Amino acid sequence: MSNEFDKAIAEHDARLAASGLEVWIGGEPTFTDRSSFEPAWNHAALGADKETRARQMLALGAQRHPGALILRTIGRQYPGEESPRWSYGLYRRRDAQPVWNGPRDPLAQPPGAADCLPQAHLRARDALAGKLADAGYAVHSFAGADQTARLVFAARSATSIPLQDPRLQRSSLHEGKLGHGGPVDSLAAQGFFLCLLSVQQGCLRLELPAFHDVAKFLEFLGVLESIMADTSALVLAGFAPPVDPGIAFDTYTPDPAVVEVNMAPAPNLQAFLACNTELYADARAVGLSSQRLLYNGVVADSGGGGHITLGGRTPADSPFLWYPRLLPRLICYFNAHPSLSYLFAVDAVGSSGQSPRADEGVRESLEELQVALHALQSIDQLSPEILWHSLAPFLADRTGNTHRSEINVEKLWNPWLPGRGRLGVVEFRAFRMARTPAEGAALGALLRSIIAMLARPQPLPEDWQLKDWAGELHDRFALPCFLLQDLRGVLADLDAATLGLADAIKHLLLDHANRELGTHVCGPCQLTLRRAVEFWPLIGDAASQESQGARLIDSSTQRIELLLCGDAPGWEIQYQGFRIELPVAQDAQGKVQVLGLRYRAFVPAIGLHPTFAAKASLQLVLLNRSLNLAYRLELHEWHPAGLPYNGLPKDEAEAANRRRERLSVVAMADMPPALPDAPKSARTPWCIDLRQLR
Repeated sequence: MSNEFDKAIAEHDARLAASGLEVWIGGEPTFTDRSSFEPAWNHAALGADKETRARQMLALGAQRHPGALILRTIGRQYPGEESPRWSYGLYRRRDAQPVWNGPRDPLAQPPGAADCLPQAHLRARDALAGKLADAGYAVHSFAGADQTARLVFAARSATSIPLQDPRLQRSSLHEGKLGHGGPVDSLAAQGFFLCLLSVQQGCLRLELPAFHDVAKFLEFLGVLESIMADTSALVLAGFAPPVDPGIAFDTYTPDPAVVEVNMAPAPNLQAFLACNTELYADARAVGLSSQRLLYNGVVADSGGGGHITLGGRTPADSPFLWYPRLLPRLICYFNAHPSLSYLFAVDAVGSSGQSPRADEGVRESLEELQVALHALQSIDQLSPEILWHSLAPFLADRTGNTHRSEINVEKLWNPWLPGRGRLGVVEFRAFRMARTPAEGAALGALLRSIIAMLARPQPLPEDWQLKDWAGELHDRFALPCFLLQDLRGVLADLDAATLGLADAIKHLLLDHANRELGTHVCGPCQLTLRRAVEFWPLIGDAASQESQGARLIDSSTQRIELLLCGDAPGWEIQYQGFRIELPVAQDAQGKVQVLGLRYRAFVPAIGLHPTFAAKASLQLVLLNRSLNLAYRLELHEWHPAGLPYNGLPKDEAEAANRRRERLSVVAMADMPPALPDAPKSARTPWCIDLRQLR
């Protein structure tokens, strides 16, 4: 990372601080084993050595932060899963003071360090009960039906402990299915804190209740620490711990194909970059990567996305609640700038993806969202409740899932999500996993600057008004040429608002060389082929979807962009006996000619259009009659000779070489004859569907 980039990040932080706006930033980086063919590293959430790798990353983090506490909490649980997924957390103070000086978790120790006597949990329970009683708590010790040692404690001023309450005999939180609302400690909510102690695999294990106050939790840790002098190792599990602005809590969890790290939010971009730099280094150390290099040279992200969250120091400090008109303006601004939705996204975008735009659902939803925005505009005092209830119904996918939305307000002010719904947080999901920590920081700078611009009272052209892009959204803005042009417009808006980003940040945002498939000089013009955006449809077939835990989409269609830069109009292509003229557009370099080519790259086992064959290669002619130039283009999906590749690419340079060798451009000696225009049914203003030219 260059000093120039570090300076640019520091300048960004200083500019936001000078504006008086505080925007905390978090993320969910995801890492994969890009060389593995195991289901767990390609599509499954659990399996292989995923948990081992996550533990190794956690141990490296614990070494870097002495005095941090390892906690084994509760992960997600989806329909069809018998128990919650594993989740490992690292709990630490932001001021670097120790949280815990007691025995360490076995994950942070050499193998075999755990060695305790079979009755250690009983002695630990009795010692803990005595210390809690000395500290002024009412305590009751007993044995569980599962032979665990248990104690429940409460403030002496509280109602007496309900000794006959069946909840005192509940099983471990880590076993069995969770309720609809996730892990809920109804006892702790009433002031009764239940601890379960056992010996497992030669190690003392204590399952924690749900503490709701950081000070009380740290006090309990101090009591626990004081009785652990003779304990070699301790596993702390159970409910997630409380956090406040002075605490950072990172969790390592499984997700399909990846290990996901839920980062503690950072108060500024420099801290966000530093945390990511550590995480990427830890991932590399255990053989995990932020991206995939496919056999044919295509560069893909890890497979789990790289969502970014924005909020405040506390929920009450969130800029989205301090400036309640910010969220409506943000929705309109993203609607006006499709580059924010597609340019940095994973491959699966559109209404069937994981981050659909608010205008990619059904028609009436867009119309009603506009009504909601106009209604909010007329309200002088927007409460968090009105804001959330007015907009949340529209920030969802077409099935009504509010988690799957480009702008996710699930944790902003949600009354239906216990414990985590009212955090003042907005999650931005239309981002693939950043290749490097610097790229992630550049995206963070872009988002934070947009927030700072929209928080100002000065109106923008897009304020409170949604644009109906209709077919243009998935036609024009499928092409990198127009997405980059749109992003430059966003950057120009920031410059005009005196919130401009430094060149070192802009360079990372505008660098999409990994999309490039090849270039060639064609007379006075430069030809470039790039991977474009394709909007894969959901397979609405009951036999394939009814009993599945994940939704099936047809990803067999690809789209590439054919771009000619140079002052020489009149280019066209010929394919399957038809002529297709290249439309003219304006680019940063001047006038260009650009066309999107859609084709079927493979035949899926379950998919759409059973009569469509795949194209192992695209063969077409590019010509310009006024220049008397013609070229035969051939783009292969695989090795141009049909040979198997000798393993995956070892690095990005080799991946780029494989992409380039798949493209062949040969000058033709004779001008081909004129052909009829392609049927209008296959054309849109900026793309041609080659599947329909058969």
